Amino acid sequence: MKFKIAFLVASIFMFSQQASAISTDEWVYESVTGDLKPTAGCKDKAKAEKSASTGYRFKKYTTEMCNSMGYGWGKDKVLEKGKLVCEPCEGDYEGKEKYRCFMEEVTVQCKIVKRGW
Repeated sequence: MKFKIAFLVASIFMFSQQASAISTDEWVYESVTGDLKPTAGCKDKAKAEKSASTGYRFKKYTTEMCNSMGYGWGKDKVLEKGKLVCEPCEGDYEGKEKYRCFMEEVTVQCKIVKRGW
C-alpha cells in the first residue's frame, strides 16, 4: 500500500514538472499575403466562384500558404479573404461561358510555437 502511494506521489510530481515546461511555450505570429491557385478545369461562372472563394479548396490553399513558410508553421486564421478574379477559358471552351476563378491578395495569419526551454 505504501508503495502505491509513493508511486502516485512520484507520478504526480513528474507530470506536474512537464506540464509547467509546456506552459512556457509561446506562439509567434506572422501575416502572409498571396494569391491562391485557380480552380481546376473550366466551369460555369457561379460554380467556379463558389469553389474558389469558400469551402474545402479555400481552406486547403490558405493552409498551404502557411505551410510553405517552413516546418512547424500552421494557419491561425484568415485576416482578409481578398478579391475574387474570374477569367474566361480559351481553347475548346471558347464561346461556352466557362471560367477559371481564383482569390487574389488573400492575407493569412500563420503561427509557430517558440519553445521556452
